[in-house]
Amino acid sequence: MSKKFGIIVDGQGDFAAINKRMGANCKVLKTDGPRGHTVAIEELAQSSKKQINMLRFFGCSVAVIVTDFEERTEDYGLFLSRLKTEFGKLSLPIPVQVAVPNRMIENWYLADIEHLSRKKTFLRNNLKQKNYEGKHGKHVLKQLLRKGIHYNEVKHGQELFEILRFPVARQNSRSFNEFLHCLGN
Repeated sequence: MSKKFGIIVDGQGDFAAINKRMGANCKVLKTDGPRGHTVAIEELAQSSKKQINMLRFFGCSVAVIVTDFEERTEDYGLFLSRLKTEFGKLSLPIPVQVAVPNRMIENWYLADIEHLSRKKTFLRNNLKQKNYEGKHGKHVLKQLLRKGIHYNEVKHGQELFEILRFPVARQNSRSFNEFLHCLGN
C-alpha cells in the first residue's frame, strides 16, 4: 500500500504554489492557526491538529507541515529539531513530517532561478544560480524582477513553483531537499 501524503502550509501564496503543482497527488490544506516568526513552537504544533485530522479524513496516511522560518532569531537547525520534537509529543492520528523553508518558500524558487529566469518574462534574463538558502528570499526575488513588475505571492509563486526543476532545486536548497524527502522522494 502506498502512502498518501497531505501537506499543510502557512499562507495563501504557499497554498497556491504547492497546490497547483502537487494538488493532484497530495491533499494540500492552508492552516487556520497562527503562523509567523513570533508564534511559539508549541503553538505551531497544537494549532495544526485540526488540519492533521482533516488530512486523515481525506485518506492521507502522512501529514507534512510546511511552515516558514522567516525572521526567527534562533538557529535554523535548532528550530527544526524543536518543532519535530513538539509534534512528536502530540497524540496525532497519522505520522507528521516537518519541512521548513530556510527562510521562506521564495528561497525554494530561488534554488532554480537560473532556469526560471529563462522561462518567465517577469524575471530578469540570464540570472546565475547562487546559494540563497537562509537569505530573505522574498526580498531577493523582488530584486530579480524586471523593472515595473511587482511581486505577487499567489500569482508569481504558482508560476515559479510549477516549472521549478525539483532535482536542481533540491541540490541548491537543503530545506527543499528535506521537503521532498518528507514526501518520500
